[in-house]
Amino acid sequence: MPKRHLARPWNQPRKKTELPEYTLTRARKQLTELLKSQEISIGLDEVRDVEANIAADLAIPLFRIAKQLGKNPQELAENLANRINLDNTLFEQIQPVHGYLNFKFNPARFSRSVIADYLRDPESYGRSLAGNGRTIVIDYSSPNIAKPFSIGHLRSTIIGQALHNILTWLGYRIIGDNHLGDWGTQFGKLLCAYELWGNDKELARDSTGYLLKLYVRFHDEAKTKPELENKAREWFKKLETGDKQAHDLWKRAVQLSTAEFQHIYELLGIKFDESLGESFYANRLKELINRALEKGVACREKPLKPSGTDEKVILIPLAEYGIDTPLILEKSDGTSLYATREIATAEYRIHTWNPEKILYVVGKEQELYFKQMNAALKLLGHNTPCVHVSFGLIRLPQGRMSTREGRVILLEDVINEAIRRAKKIVADRKIPEPEKDKVARIVGIGAIKYADLSQSRTREVVFDWDKMLALDGDSAPYLQYAHTRCRSILKKADNEKNSDFDPAILARPEEFTLLCQIARFPDAIVDAAATYEPHRIANRLYKLARDFSAFYNKVPVLHAETQKLRRARLLLVQMTGTTIRLGLKLLGIEVPDQM
Repeated sequence: MPKRHLARPWNQPRKKTELPEYTLTRARKQLTELLKSQEISIGLDEVRDVEANIAADLAIPLFRIAKQLGKNPQELAENLANRINLDNTLFEQIQPVHGYLNFKFNPARFSRSVIADYLRDPESYGRSLAGNGRTIVIDYSSPNIAKPFSIGHLRSTIIGQALHNILTWLGYRIIGDNHLGDWGTQFGKLLCAYELWGNDKELARDSTGYLLKLYVRFHDEAKTKPELENKAREWFKKLETGDKQAHDLWKRAVQLSTAEFQHIYELLGIKFDESLGESFYANRLKELINRALEKGVACREKPLKPSGTDEKVILIPLAEYGIDTPLILEKSDGTSLYATREIATAEYRIHTWNPEKILYVVGKEQELYFKQMNAALKLLGHNTPCVHVSFGLIRLPQGRMSTREGRVILLEDVINEAIRRAKKIVADRKIPEPEKDKVARIVGIGAIKYADLSQSRTREVVFDWDKMLALDGDSAPYLQYAHTRCRSILKKADNEKNSDFDPAILARPEEFTLLCQIARFPDAIVDAAATYEPHRIANRLYKLARDFSAFYNKVPVLHAETQKLRRARLLLVQMTGTTIRLGLKLLGIEVPDQM
């Protein structure tokens, strides 16, 4: 019999050196063993979670097996249901339904198992050692220097931070790298604009705001004066070749911008392990290009639209990977491209940290580029996967955000507006005045993050104040309030001892439903990590908070019928509050002490 079935008192913690295994994982393993005893082999992923108005907790579809055996799925299900013995498992009932085997938990055994999981280490509930210290690099946020931090940067920033938190929780060594856009032809445009129209006093007064105005003006002027584009290319070439005037102005723009970015990161609670901008790799580009040419990976060809007879670019053909568009490494004027710097960055990360993969949290419109980059890296001898964690961009009602056109909503303005609205909510609450600003900040910023992280990252978001800052329903404040309600109940109980009872007494449907939601929390973390979709955690937390509300309204806790039942329900309240708090922490969302 597997070790997990050996008798152990439900309230006796496991040793911390053991690999955590949670109730639903044990349940799935039990079901695979039960079918194995009937000479049927299934994977753990074939055991389905059941939630939607079906009288079952887990289910196994038998269509694949029935096809292999040449049998009718329902007849096979009926035959297995009659032969399977559920003794010494977490289950008490099996039903054959439309080609599925539906299983129901034994409430007493299930309750003991879930509570034992929690008591093993409450502050690490849902944690695991699955990553085993393996390294993953995550590239996220990566704003462009000399441009304000707009709402368009929000998704990469908070999705990336959430993935950093989640994968760290699962035992991976994560390197979060803020790959600042501090190099490239846009700086040639900016330097050109500053030479023509720049004002030092304006730059000192509103650094990124003023630089944005210059950038927008450049593109407006270039529509009727195309020669400006050539001047911009000349300025970027000066920057790449070390011209002092170009370098000094560039350095000033970098310093002013990074100071503003840091302010936003502190507001949002965003942290990085590295912040290596594109410029860090500038001295690696020539060696990379020469190596690609020497290996025969790259070649010199005339550009598609040459402006001179002798012009040639250096590119990597990718036809052998089914990609028609080659990847250009060097333009005809000898300057580098974003792709060149990205390949140099990937090589540095591979050589420095030896990651098993590199995640790039970047908008989905870059899909072709990442296919090109992966193919180019393979041709250069690198097999580390570069995974494009795409997301839908945030759009204004009149179209996609564009720095060139100037339609930009600044992220700091969004944060301030969220906090302002949150202040209205807490204004009449019984909270000490010195605490109200702190609570408003936590609630407002949490609302912004949750509005994004609670939906699939692949969906495009149309920017909407009301939707982003809604402070009721499926929102961070709703979850935060559920957590503070749990804290309030426990405070009234004066932290009463709550382990002297048999979990089997938690027999009401509302109690069992809460335990099921808590049991599914570790699965939600694993699923979020496997799919790079933080919304799986957010959705689970919302269901938990919703079911806690039903429990709160129907089930007495402090005035339970017996002392042992009171203690059992207090522990269930504690488990609910802790799970909500830990889940929100993984999403990068704080919880206030009171609301």
